[in-house]
Formats: sequence, C-alpha cells, structure tokens
Amino acid sequence: MTKDEVSINGVNDVLNALEKRLGNKKVRNLSNKVVNASGAIVESKLKHDMVVFKDTGASIEEVVRSNASYKNYETIAKIGWNGPKGRYRLIHLNEWGYTRKGKQVRPKGFGVIDKSLKNSQKDYLAAVKKELSSNL
Repeated sequence: MTKDEVSINGVNDVLNALEKRLGNKKVRNLSNKVVNASGAIVESKLKHDMVVFKDTGASIEEVVRSNASYKNYETIAKIGWNGPKGRYRLIHLNEWGYTRKGKQVRPKGFGVIDKSLKNSQKDYLAAVKKELSSNL
C-alpha cells in the first residue's frame, strides 16, 4: 500500500458474511455501488482541498475517478489526474516539494493531497455505512 491510499479494515469480513446470505453477484453489485458513492465523496473533498494551490484550476479540473471494479477479491476505484494539460506531472511537486539550487522548496500545496485523504476517511466510512443501510 502506498502512502496516498486509503485502506479500511474489516470490510472484507462484512462482505464475506453478506456473500453467504445474499450471494456473490448481489454482493459484488452492492460493493460497487458503495465504493462508487463513497469514492465520489472523497473525490469532491480532494477537489475542495486542492483549492489551496489553485492558480488556473487545471489540476482540479483534471481530477478523475474510475468506477469501481472487482479484481482479485477486492472492489477498487482509483482517483488520479488525467487531462489535456498533463497536470499529473506537476502534482507530485506540490505534494512532496522539490529542491532548487540545493534548497528544499515546499510549495503552497505541500502535503495537501495526503491530508485530504486522511481527513476524508471518516466521511468515506459514513458514506459506506449510509449506502449499505439504504441498499440492504
């Protein structure tokens, strides 16, 4: 697991118990719905937090989220950057900083993405709980 990933423990146990009760196909569809809904919340929070280093807004506009997919017994959705301006090349400089003439430079948005992901964990869990309760 990389530093920028959000990991929730215990979800697999819940999904296994639901799979025994409802069946494999229904649980996969349910977990895809849950991850898509809660991923949208994390995406919007990330976009909101990235306003700190907004200049033209291209980095915020290029934030993309993939739909949930089931691979290797896990439901996964990814959030990243993709667009015509290629801002994905600059995101790591804002997140981790860089050196210029031997000195460490910490830009305005230093560590914003990591902080945003950490702060959105509670909202993610609340969205998971809400989606599960509304779909069961």
